Amino acid sequence: MKIECTQERLSHAIQLVAKISTPKATLPILGNLLLTTKKGGLKISATDLEIGITTWIGAKIDQEGALTVPTRLLSEFISTNSDKNILLEGTENNLKLKSEHFNANIKGIEASEFPIIPEVKSDFTFSVPKTLLSEAISQTVFSTAMDDTRPVLTGVLFKVEKNLVKVVATDSFRLAEKTINLAKPTTEKAEFIIPAHTLQEVVRILPVAELNVEISVSSNQVLFNFGSGTELVTRLVDGEFPDYTQIIPQAKKTSVAVIKREVASAIKMASYFARESANNIKVVAGVGKGLQIVATSPQLGDNVSQVFAEIVGEEIEISFNAKYLLDALSIIEGEKVCFELNGKFSPAVLKPEKNKDYLYIIMPLRLEE
Repeated sequence: MKIECTQERLSHAIQLVAKISTPKATLPILGNLLLTTKKGGLKISATDLEIGITTWIGAKIDQEGALTVPTRLLSEFISTNSDKNILLEGTENNLKLKSEHFNANIKGIEASEFPIIPEVKSDFTFSVPKTLLSEAISQTVFSTAMDDTRPVLTGVLFKVEKNLVKVVATDSFRLAEKTINLAKPTTEKAEFIIPAHTLQEVVRILPVAELNVEISVSSNQVLFNFGSGTELVTRLVDGEFPDYTQIIPQAKKTSVAVIKREVASAIKMASYFARESANNIKVVAGVGKGLQIVATSPQLGDNVSQVFAEIVGEEIEISFNAKYLLDALSIIEGEKVCFELNGKFSPAVLKPEKNKDYLYIIMPLRLEE
């Protein structure tokens, strides 16, 4: 292999794929990047066996070839190099790098040892604007389960039908649902679950993606094509997502409209006093009385905050996990948010005042009187 390319392009490409490379993995090859020349360009690939990321950059190819080299060392050398162009010459297990002021030799591993990143034989493909995809992931992925007792809850459900994509995550204590409206309706239905950590990688790459991201799905894998030669492949989570629609309240006894910044500040204040009681806080809503946020701790003391709110319906007192409320308030857009309450022990709905495409459901806490 013998190629020449700009330092800027090479550094950018390495940073794009390098994060999933795992130098401390059981397999040393997973700490390497695969460099492959083909069709007048350089392909750079990384994988952790669950996710595979590839990207292409333009380069002058004098001799084709392939080689893997340690991710960290290559990344550090290229990013620190201030020269405009870099020459790369590779053999089976050595990469020579030359530029105007810097030379280096990096020991590598044969390309044949690198795990194959699978090609997705798509059963279904659709396209989503990158801004909407980023928003949908950011507003749902935080609600996935942190442990793998129920693997399906560690991923995010994508439910595609006609011109709608519903993106849903739950850990069984709270649930977030974001609806994306597609410009071009699909002719098929599809449901699949993508691991949460994969979607965090997708969000990281989206800023450099083209305007629309193409998503291709097979029976056990999904491919994100970001355009400009960058792709991500991952395994889908195996299993059936629970029928979450059954827990979405169809009625409400109390509606609360409140300025997001003010209620978030009050809840955060209460959370300081709720640290010793598993973040449990009490919300009291009364017509003409506004919203009261209360936290009590035998060890620390107590706190009461009063927030102006527009309240319609019955007076209600209900307890929540403060962290779960703050998580949602931090990503809901708009000046005002609405709480829809249906009883002391019924799921509550939290959503933007004007945007109908997002809802967040939180289970109340059952506290001893």
